[in-house]
Amino acid sequence: MVIETLGNRIRLVREKARLSQEELAEKLGVTQATITRYENGHRLPCADFLESLVKLSGCDPGWLLAGEAEITEVPCHGEIPGSDYILVPRVSGEIAAGEGLAPEPSVEIRIAFRRDWIQKKGDPKNMSLIRVRGDSMEPTLFSGDTVLIDHGKNYIEPEGGLYAMAVDGLIMIKRLQPLPDKKIRVISDNQKYVTYVATPERMHINGKAVWFGREID
Repeated sequence: MVIETLGNRIRLVREKARLSQEELAEKLGVTQATITRYENGHRLPCADFLESLVKLSGCDPGWLLAGEAEITEVPCHGEIPGSDYILVPRVSGEIAAGEGLAPEPSVEIRIAFRRDWIQKKGDPKNMSLIRVRGDSMEPTLFSGDTVLIDHGKNYIEPEGGLYAMAVDGLIMIKRLQPLPDKKIRVISDNQKYVTYVATPERMHINGKAVWFGREID
């Protein structure tokens, strides 16, 4: 089943949450008149409103934007039935480009990628998104960037690359380069940070970074 308009999908999400227009408006910090305009299609909602609605209701953003299938039939991770998009979860917390963090494992939101594009990168079922914090990977990655990690590539390829790795339980993203003696060179793209060599026994490769996105303030 296709629910054709964004306004109707917003209304359905509200009704499934058993909220009146006034109650939803209060929770999302807008006026009831704004909710009415969104549902009637007289006004397009901004991205901040849609993201807040997703967080409040738990609905999938791919369904909310594309409208394919019933709201209860949309998977939390994977293909959206009848759609050209695949959902990838972005976990809460952040991955450090610096000292290292232990990110929270819960799913914050799911972001839709075109199926034909993301499958060229690997198996989407083995992927997740996480935000970067810190400046050690500048100018490649900036604090706040969202990075797509392919956890199926949990090994260092001969040419190296950007990897999410855990050292002593702390997660960070660095440029890794394999060395002939089986050691690993750990590189920060920001030259004010020191490059060092690590042994594989202390390091666990979580996956390779295959894409990143950046918001414009």
